[in-house]
Amino acid sequence: MGDIEIDDIEFARQMLSLKENKYEENKSRGMKQVVNKSHKISTLSNLPDGISFNILVKIPPKDIHKYVMRVCKSWKEIVSEGFFIEQNFMESKTELVIQSGLVWRMKTKLIEIRKEFECESREVGLNKLRKIHSSCDGFLLMSEPGNNGMLQIINPATKFFRCPSHCQHKACSAALAFDSSTKQYKVVHVVTDSYGFEIFNVSSADDELHWKRVSSPWEDLNDRPFNPVKFHWKNPVSINGRILHWYVDSAEYFITMQVKEEKFSRTYLPERVKEINKTKDYALVELDGFLSFINCDSEKSMDVWILEDFRRKVWSKKHTIVAELTNYICPYKSSRQDERRMPRFWNLVAVAGARNGEVLILAHKKNSSVFIYDTKSKVMKPFSSNMRRLESFVPHKDGLFRIMKSIA
Repeated sequence: MGDIEIDDIEFARQMLSLKENKYEENKSRGMKQVVNKSHKISTLSNLPDGISFNILVKIPPKDIHKYVMRVCKSWKEIVSEGFFIEQNFMESKTELVIQSGLVWRMKTKLIEIRKEFECESREVGLNKLRKIHSSCDGFLLMSEPGNNGMLQIINPATKFFRCPSHCQHKACSAALAFDSSTKQYKVVHVVTDSYGFEIFNVSSADDELHWKRVSSPWEDLNDRPFNPVKFHWKNPVSINGRILHWYVDSAEYFITMQVKEEKFSRTYLPERVKEINKTKDYALVELDGFLSFINCDSEKSMDVWILEDFRRKVWSKKHTIVAELTNYICPYKSSRQDERRMPRFWNLVAVAGARNGEVLILAHKKNSSVFIYDTKSKVMKPFSSNMRRLESFVPHKDGLFRIMKSIA
């Protein structure tokens, strides 16, 4: 099957190349001759729809938008169908959008971590400085630091752009999510200064665009587990853009919103975790479409739990990472003292997952070092990047989804 898939992709590339008219310059006559290949395009466009579908669905979304839709009417109709868009999104590879922590010199890149820790990076294609909050169905929710934190929704593959109604709050936790019951996209944000929670329906008509206030997860504000003066809301962990989870500095629970219900609830940590250290220092990250709770209460081990059943709140321990069993690979010619030996586990915090949950991205709490850990091979090594002070790791997949049906 592997060879067939490679042939399909290569065949698709050849078909795309036939769209171009080849200009050849005849120097002896001093004129240009055009070799028209439109008759070949016509022949290929007459392939059975099933064959065309199976070939086109493997092409990256950005190439479909840029090339495929221009080839012929039949291909444009195929790639515009909802079922094709969903299947193409499933074929799309998951990458990490990483950003440096230098606000006015912020760099943004897309990183794919392959086997043997090989990292392939590419530009996101942003022409302005923006801070990324979340990803959902190929869309990125961003804000401009220099524009009072104005929120923006961008699809890097299709160049779609939309701004929710102006947010009056400069510092807020925000995420883009999808309401599966109404088939609409919504922005959920937490207003830091007034402890409010609001939802913006991005898919509504222009005359209905506004922020809607929703009830707080705490009936009594005194029940909040955090110190409101010191606590800083982080962007939530998004699970497939349908469920959002927020860390609230509690040793017992975090808060959750099912977007289609627009209500908050408490999700309790695994019962078998007898004691979270006094700093309540654990991490919530997305691993292969599931919420993961990662706790480290010693310098020698780290536990990785998965919320396998959200409705019944069933947790299972997926991995136990043991320092003595970890093969730490020191980078060749490393000049950094903190990278020459494996860090103590209690100095690490998980910030993201990659490669279908097989790889953990771990950040050092006391310096800017970032490490990669492979749960299968039990290998750890520093994360190599040309960017300094990495602070944001957002899982992202390119997609062809549309916010509103009227917008192509």
